[in-house]
Amino acid sequence: MIISRYLFREILYILLALSALLILIYISHRFMSYLVQASVGDLPVAFIFKLLALKLLSDLMLILPLGFFLALLLTLGRLYKDNEITAMAACGIAVPVTSIISFAVIFAIFIAILSLIIAPWAEKKMAILQVKLNTVAEVTGIAPGRFKDLYHGQAIFYVEEIESDTMQNLFLQIRLPEQKQVVLVAKKGYQTMEAGQLFMVFVDGHRYETQRGRLKSNVIEFAEHRIRIPKRLDAPQGSEREALSTYSLLFAEETALQAELQWRLSLPLSVILLAALAIPLSKTTPRQGQYAKIVLGILIYLIYGNLLNVGTKWIERGDVSPWIGLWWVHLCLLLIVLVWFHLPFLKNESRRWFLKIKNYEKN
Repeated sequence: MIISRYLFREILYILLALSALLILIYISHRFMSYLVQASVGDLPVAFIFKLLALKLLSDLMLILPLGFFLALLLTLGRLYKDNEITAMAACGIAVPVTSIISFAVIFAIFIAILSLIIAPWAEKKMAILQVKLNTVAEVTGIAPGRFKDLYHGQAIFYVEEIESDTMQNLFLQIRLPEQKQVVLVAKKGYQTMEAGQLFMVFVDGHRYETQRGRLKSNVIEFAEHRIRIPKRLDAPQGSEREALSTYSLLFAEETALQAELQWRLSLPLSVILLAALAIPLSKTTPRQGQYAKIVLGILIYLIYGNLLNVGTKWIERGDVSPWIGLWWVHLCLLLIVLVWFHLPFLKNESRRWFLKIKNYEKN
């Protein structure tokens, strides 16, 4: 019990440090990406931290298992390096495999909560926020004296001055179907919401409508002219499978939804399998050092994660039956774990058989 508590404490300290480091790297990368989008007007500044928090909640289930796996490798590697495992063996105490697996099961339950409940909720909130973001991004990020693309490059907008919520001296050029081009020039303008729709209102201006290839233009003078931004704020993208609740995936028959369900179930299962792998993998000699198996462990983790992604794609395309699903990937890792646990025995047996064959050939 004392050894288990000591081991838990060491693993937990390294896990917290590694997880904080990985999360910091993740947040820095995402934050810089969002800042670049905000600098070009594709992302309103007010949405950055909300989007960052939701994205972090969605991806924690991918970050924490790696941190836990590395924490086990580093902790057990240090115990081997400092001969603490050797001292325990001299006292008749083996490596507490059962305690480590139990700790992994507890951590897997936490990952399961993230994967099955929190991550889909965060994805759903992000989908709603993305709809609002796509709409607001069309008209936010507008800076005075700077041209801005609207409607995915189909329009160019320019405003000379912005005072509070009112824009002064506006210019808008829109390319319409059937080779039509519309130019709006107005002295004032503002944004307004009506019935869940966002409008850009031009006040006291002119509308010039021309057909390409013709010199003649239709000129209309207006006191007020409205243009609807063609995206709704209240249209959540519930069809995205990442945003669907786990309960709704349980009885789904579509292969894409079954692949999503198996992906979510794979994450907590991977925690237990990787923890079992870390026990024999971390075994080192004092000369090898604490970090001798880190590169190999990360390589196995990357191959395992890539196989899970490939297996998910195969299920989505129907190349692999959902009954087979991702279980073959976990089975392969389980076989590697079993072989690694019995590696000393296999080496002795292979050496014994080699000597038998050699003696037989001599005789």
